[in-house]
Parts: sequence; C-alpha cells; structure tokens
Amino acid sequence: MKNLYLFIIFSCFTISVYGQYKVRLASHASIGVNPNIETYFFVEKLAVERINNYVFDIKGVDYSHQPIVYFGFKHFQRFENDPIIIRVAEILKQVRDGFGDNGPILEYLLNQKEFPAKGDRFAKDKNASSASNNLKALFPELTDSLRKFYVKANVAGFLKNNHSFYKGALGEIAKDISKLAYPSIERWYGKKFTQYELYISPAMPITPGEDSYRGIGPVILSPKGKIPSMVVSSGKMLKLQDSLPLYRQYGFDNAGVTQFITIHEISHSFVNPLLEKYEKQIRADSLLFIKELKDTLASRGIRDWYVCVTEHLVRLGEIRIAASNGNNKEADHLRNLHIGEYSCILIPLLEEKITTYETNRVKYPTFESYLPEMISFLHNLTPETINDQFQKYKNYKVVSH
Repeated sequence: MKNLYLFIIFSCFTISVYGQYKVRLASHASIGVNPNIETYFFVEKLAVERINNYVFDIKGVDYSHQPIVYFGFKHFQRFENDPIIIRVAEILKQVRDGFGDNGPILEYLLNQKEFPAKGDRFAKDKNASSASNNLKALFPELTDSLRKFYVKANVAGFLKNNHSFYKGALGEIAKDISKLAYPSIERWYGKKFTQYELYISPAMPITPGEDSYRGIGPVILSPKGKIPSMVVSSGKMLKLQDSLPLYRQYGFDNAGVTQFITIHEISHSFVNPLLEKYEKQIRADSLLFIKELKDTLASRGIRDWYVCVTEHLVRLGEIRIAASNGNNKEADHLRNLHIGEYSCILIPLLEEKITTYETNRVKYPTFESYLPEMISFLHNLTPETINDQFQKYKNYKVVSH
C-alpha cells in the first residue's frame, strides 16, 4: 500500500520490568515484544534438538540470518539437557503431532500474564466457549515450564541486555505500518475492535530465503471483547555479525512484507469467528476440495476445505480493501500474490460475488450480514467448476494498472 501516510509515534518506547518493549501506533493500537513469546521460541529451539523439527524450527539448520535466533540459541544452549527442556520437548512433540502448528500455543501464551507472573491475563468470560481437547490441556503445564525457564535462565536479563536490538527491530517495522490500514479494514467489514495488539518475535525461526517470513493471528480475550493480535517473524535475511550489539539492521525493514502481513493476520480476526458458525456446513462440502487444488495448497499449509475457504475470504478482503481505497496497483499486486502464487483460484469468482455486498451496504451493513449469501454461493459450486477455475488460473498473472 504505497503512498499512504505512515503512522507511528516514537515517543512511546517503553520497557516494563519484565522486558516488554512497545511502540504505540495509535490510541487503540500498539506493536511490541512479549516475553512469553520470546521465551517460548528460545525453549522451542532447544527442544527441537530432541524432536528434530517444529514448523520452521529445524534441527541442523543454520539460523545465522536471524541474529536473535542464532545468538539466543548459543546463549541458552547450556540448558539443552535441563529437565525443563526435556519435559517441554515431550509436550511439544505431542502438540506438534496433533496440531501440526504452534499457533495455538502462542495464542494461549498471549492470554497469560507476562512472565514471571502467573495466571490468565484477564478473568475468563463465563460465556466464552470452553471447548478444548487433550492437547490444549497440556498448555498450562507447558506455560508453567516456560515460566520456570524464564526465571532459571534469566530470560529477562537477555532481553534487557539486548534492548537496542529489540528497539531497532520495532523501529524498522513500525515505520511501515500504514495509518489507513485499520480504519480501512474496519470500514470494509463494517466492524470495529476497541484495541489491536501487534507483536514482533525476533526469536521466531524461519528458514533461509529472501521470501521467508511468518505471521500468526492469535485472539486475546478481554472483558471488553476480543482483541485482534498478530505475531510476526523477521522478514529480511541479515549477514552474521560477531555479536548482537554490532547490528545496525534488525531483520524487520521490509515494507512489502509488513504492509501485507499486518493486514492479513488482523483480517483473520474479522473473518475466522464468523466462519465458525458455518464450520459444519463448510466441512460437509469437502468434495469441492479437488485433488489438484489440495495437492497445490498443501505446501501452503492449507490441507482441508474449511481452511481453504477461510484463506480465500481473508485474501479476498485484502484485495477489496485495497480497491476500496483506490489503490488499484496494490489490488493487482495482491491478486498476483494470492491467485498466482498462493493458488487461491476462487478469488475471481468471489470478487464478482462480493460486489453485491459492496454496492448494497444499506442492505448489508456488515460483512457478517452478507456472509450467508457467500456461504450459499460456495455451497452451490461443483467440483467441475473448481477444476475449471484451477485450470484457468493455475498460471495466473495480471498486468498492473
């Protein structure tokens, strides 16, 4: 989203006694560092030495392109055989084999008080869903182990000693977050949240490569309602220096990645809760997830029809938000990315359908009010239609305006 005003107020760098760094972006939005998340990834890196891999954290990979991952591992490696790490490795293996992702862990940790404090960050909503499973039942034990490691290994000391790196990383990413991003999202979806919390995690491992980055969109539960959140890795490869104080670049100076991922992950907070009401119906249409599309999307972590629908609708929103701002160049860029690179081949059909919503906001004031029409439209597709779209758009490339 080029040519948009940047929004950042640098007067609000704060460091709590527990090591949190924060930049206030607006009255209801901030980006910072969460000690629970950093502690988790320091521990995960040690645990991977026992369980071989977890998402992009892979035993034997040289993470010298990510300074905090690289030097953090060296700093905490003396705890590799500690009983805490041995137990965490056992837990993570179970969670990995069940979920295949560590996103649910990060969401749980963001809903906890900052280490070394104990307990839920907010009192639990009595009306909130209590749905759980055996894997999530392991999260309190995992969190307790992480808290013990935080104290025993003096993670707070590591964060404090490297405050200049974390502060530099926050400065890099904050300058690229658009002033118009969240008002535009709210306007298109017809919904507002009282607060947004964004976090960087320099300790989150990503594999080497210029296009490597990762974002996760957890939800924080508060008495005032859900707080959309985001945890994002570095998105730029760095040349290894001899020590952390020598760095003058921090891995987060990547405007294209920042502008895309901050909208994408927060958009999940607008879409995912709405789709939960239709999950059973969407999963009943799994025959629409034809083999060609399933095989193509598997490498993107999209392995079932429900996730496929979710990602299509989130990415549709990104494109239409850019178009609603008159930024046709960005909209075309997103079409190339989502249709061409990510193979979301239903987006052209969905763009045609969504015009009914965009041109009838009196009848459909919110995306939620229009969603039944979209779900019905998807339900009435056929495997043949999906295949036609796949063949038509598998090599998609649009010429920008």
